[in-house]
Amino acid sequence: AEIVRRREGLTIRSLNMKDFKNEIQLIKDLYNRAWQHNWGAVPMTNEEFDALAKDLKPVVIPELVLIAEFNGEPVGFSLSLPDLNMALKYNRKGYLLPGILQMFIHKKKINLVRIIVLGVVPEKMKTGAGTLLLYETGKRGIEMGYPFGEAGWVLEDNTMMNRAAEFMNGVRYKTYRIYEQSL
Repeated sequence: AEIVRRREGLTIRSLNMKDFKNEIQLIKDLYNRAWQHNWGAVPMTNEEFDALAKDLKPVVIPELVLIAEFNGEPVGFSLSLPDLNMALKYNRKGYLLPGILQMFIHKKKINLVRIIVLGVVPEKMKTGAGTLLLYETGKRGIEMGYPFGEAGWVLEDNTMMNRAAEFMNGVRYKTYRIYEQSL
């Protein structure tokens, strides 16, 4: 990680909650640029992204929303969240208020961080920024009491991300495929 930081001039910073509106705009731009060439990707609109940000804001841990910068220019980001399902599963009746209460009571039982999304703009994919985001997420997660991590929806042909996950002792335990046929 340190070699990649020095060699490529990469830095990783946390989400700045005091500048949340501008940070969301920056992440939206990075997201749309990073996913533009992925199969089936459709750019998110401002309205969609703002609604998602509003929904996630109460559960976001700024130290787990990371922005990779190349010589001060943002080139990638990752969004990771504690797996709230580990606490919410105690809400057996499904009611909202008791569910929120159960989440706070059982929050200490959460030991897994889930990488929801991670992307790097195409022109900086080979700098190691993605690997550095994964590494930093794992390091920070462990420091915060989450010894386990999970990443989902990594494309099967995304060699660099799959290799990075394996390098961090990740194990692929599911493969989802989409098949296409003209009608």
